[in-house]
Amino acid sequence: MSETRVIHTRLGPVEVMYRPGDKPAVLFFPGGHCSAASDCGWSLYTSEGHGVLAFSRPGCGNTDVGRLNAAEFVPAVAECCQELGIDRTAAAVGVSFGGMQALHAALSLPELVPRLVLHSCAPSTLAYPDTRLESLFGPLAFSPALQGLTWAMVACVVRSDAGLRRMVGALSKTPVTNWWHTWSVEDKRRARELFRTMRSGRGFVNDLQQARPDRASYRRLVQTRTTCPTLVTGSRQDAGVAFAHAEDYADTIPGAVLVELSAPSHLFWLGPAGEEAQAAVNAFMASPA
Repeated sequence: MSETRVIHTRLGPVEVMYRPGDKPAVLFFPGGHCSAASDCGWSLYTSEGHGVLAFSRPGCGNTDVGRLNAAEFVPAVAECCQELGIDRTAAAVGVSFGGMQALHAALSLPELVPRLVLHSCAPSTLAYPDTRLESLFGPLAFSPALQGLTWAMVACVVRSDAGLRRMVGALSKTPVTNWWHTWSVEDKRRARELFRTMRSGRGFVNDLQQARPDRASYRRLVQTRTTCPTLVTGSRQDAGVAFAHAEDYADTIPGAVLVELSAPSHLFWLGPAGEEAQAAVNAFMASPA
């Protein structure tokens, strides 16, 4: 787990993790059960010398700004950058549910954010969760009242390789026996650490409210108005977020580039397929803004 700090903004305390680099930082918005301390693929950017400024979004980690939606949280993002002396970034990067915040940062702060990257993100104009079962049980298992117990159980399960294998297998549409052997010891360590740091807080329920079907027209409006260079990545084998979301982003964000990865699970940055994600990021960041 990386060390975080709390910046006191006019909207309330915001938890961030800041790692300076030789190149401009990316604004990094982790997924729905992750805080600023959770590594959801920073190495794709730090390996190329970029700094990373990761955020705990509303309801996550030690960010305490109430139930702000992604658009309402943007002023706090800008204020954190000002506090840290960051007046220009390399990109806004969203992972999974963090895509909503990355989109709004790119749309509302064009002088600060010249590019946008969406890795395995949802919701697009399509609602999320993707299945009826997830819609019914997700809000219960990850509710503020039960999420602590849920993640305590997960932390116990992933202590063993067999338990970790079951957890990552649930995030894949491909039998885990087909690809588990391709993960290195380091890949497994990083996945285990990720699951151990996960907490839903009140953030997951807040995210679900923004992902409802009745907000599809609003999400479409945001996507069609986002005109900065955009990279979208996703995998058809991802059982966490349907590939249809990646296709939808590519269809609605003007000039977006879609790169399909062969990643076997939602954890696209781990395993051999992580090299594909790295290559896509490198090419995109090197292209003209």
